[in-house]
Amino acid sequence: MAKNAQLKQELVIEAVRRGLDEGDAVAFVRQNGFALSVAGLNRHLRSMGGRGRVLELINAGKTNEEILEVCFGPDEDALSEPDPTPLLEARESPLSNIVDLRATAQFESRKISIRVPGDLYEAIRLAAKGEGTSQNQLIVELLTTALSRVPDTKDLH
Repeated sequence: MAKNAQLKQELVIEAVRRGLDEGDAVAFVRQNGFALSVAGLNRHLRSMGGRGRVLELINAGKTNEEILEVCFGPDEDALSEPDPTPLLEARESPLSNIVDLRATAQFESRKISIRVPGDLYEAIRLAAKGEGTSQNQLIVELLTTALSRVPDTKDLH
């Protein structure tokens, strides 16, 4: 798991430990230097089994790090050594560079800039307003839904 994502998840757990509601939890995480929205907070909690599961683990006396280990398994980056396979050997087939998106628990945020036709931009603006969300969050949700329908890479070989 990426170190920044792990730190953010520890802050989400700490917010639950402190009994903060959604708005206060988001403010707590932001005060500690991480960008987070209510939707992002809920996404992190769902990935850990939900707020109830996190509370159960807290009540069982687990530390934040132990909770992450229970939810996601041991931190593979800390346990494993780098793969010594040279990059040229790793590129055996044209499909070897396809990443299994479901294999990674959390992605770091990245910014992209795209050009869209004016009517599409207006449709996104109106849809986001109708959903009560930001245009960015709407686009992320649409892309996530579309990419969740991508067939397994094993079917492409």
